[in-house]
Amino acid sequence: MRASLVVMVSILCFVFVSYGFGDVAPREAVAATPAVSVSVGCDANPETTRVHNNMNHSVRINTVGSIYQPRSNEPFHASRILGAGKAITFETGYAANHNTLTRQYIYNSDVGSKEGARIGTSAGTFVDRCN
Repeated sequence: MRASLVVMVSILCFVFVSYGFGDVAPREAVAATPAVSVSVGCDANPETTRVHNNMNHSVRINTVGSIYQPRSNEPFHASRILGAGKAITFETGYAANHNTLTRQYIYNSDVGSKEGARIGTSAGTFVDRCN
């Protein structure tokens, strides 16, 4: 009886290991790619806010604004549709001339990572911080 139990356990162990059920090696954690990536250029002239759609379908960009002490007219309403895999760069400041949100500077780079961009989309809200 004891011998048959040992044989049975050995067979089960073999089956589990053979079919990958016994794989207990640690695996590297892989972070999921966010639906939307945001990259902010707080010290650039003009200031830039790049929004990249990482999804395989369109996303609506609703709002773009700063994080640290936003102006009274923020967030700015963007109302743009961004196709799958596409990106758009919004500009702010006196030198802005493409996809201009305002001619005023909105990012306070003196406060470092307290400042950044907050983007409201149909896929959620996404943030990037100044360095």
